[in-house]
Amino acid sequence: MTPDELTVSVLIVNYNGAKHLPNCLNALAKQTVPRHRFEVIIVDNHSQDNSVEMIRSEFPWCRLVTLQRNTGFAEGNNIAAGFAHGHRLALLNNDTIPDPFWLEELLRAKAAHPDDAIASKLVFAHDPTLINSTGLFLLRDGRGADRGFRQRDVGQFEARESVFMGCGAALLLDRPSDGQPLLDPRYFVYYEDLNAGWQRQLQGRGVTYAPRSLVRHVHGAAAGEESPLFWFYVERNRALTSLRNADLFLAIWSAFVLHAKVVQAASTPHRWAVARAIVSYWRWFPWVVVERYEVRYEARR
Repeated sequence: MTPDELTVSVLIVNYNGAKHLPNCLNALAKQTVPRHRFEVIIVDNHSQDNSVEMIRSEFPWCRLVTLQRNTGFAEGNNIAAGFAHGHRLALLNNDTIPDPFWLEELLRAKAAHPDDAIASKLVFAHDPTLINSTGLFLLRDGRGADRGFRQRDVGQFEARESVFMGCGAALLLDRPSDGQPLLDPRYFVYYEDLNAGWQRQLQGRGVTYAPRSLVRHVHGAAAGEESPLFWFYVERNRALTSLRNADLFLAIWSAFVLHAKVVQAASTPHRWAVARAIVSYWRWFPWVVVERYEVRYEARR
């Protein structure tokens, strides 16, 4: 560690994660950063399994916040941030297993790049030689993608470098100083990290990838990639993210693609999820357009 003694709050949002949480929390207990240097705050989104009882009985050193409804990943992290004492906030999925040096390496990178968010390296829990994410990058059509996704890890991503954004499963952020939420609560789940990264880019703020801040990740444990929830939020949030942040052509194109998805999904079980995504997109359209031009106005000042 550097002499700069940073205080860190690790934020975990949990929903029916009793299967994965013990591995995550036991790994946090083995961090090389001394325990008095960080705290763990778990927001439970009204789990229906035995998550709450298990946390209380087996991990009393974690601060548990129980909610009466599922607020989603984005708002869950916002709520957790409200209970945090640290001025650095480390987001961590409940289905991750952080390496003992995970938090220390995040702080090393933060000390070297104090104005940046810091992204961890994620590998698949079932096969740690396969990469899950080494940061997010932006595709030309407005979609976000994980760098190195499903590539065999042969050392090709071992340099500390700038990336567009980090995956929200393991990401170090500063506590917002302006009273703004950590993540946009309307996203609920998916694309909230890409939106936050795009906003950072528009504001001239960076993100640094820390390759030795390693995390094993059970990819897709919260919601399967064929679930209606996945299709609704991915398709809607992808279009909203471009509407808020992209140039005008890409914003329009993303809306067109969303509507075309209805035709594409017409003969699949996902058609109703996509139709709902379109309805929700237009519900939020006026507010997001206003935000789009507010961001650009502030950037020009």
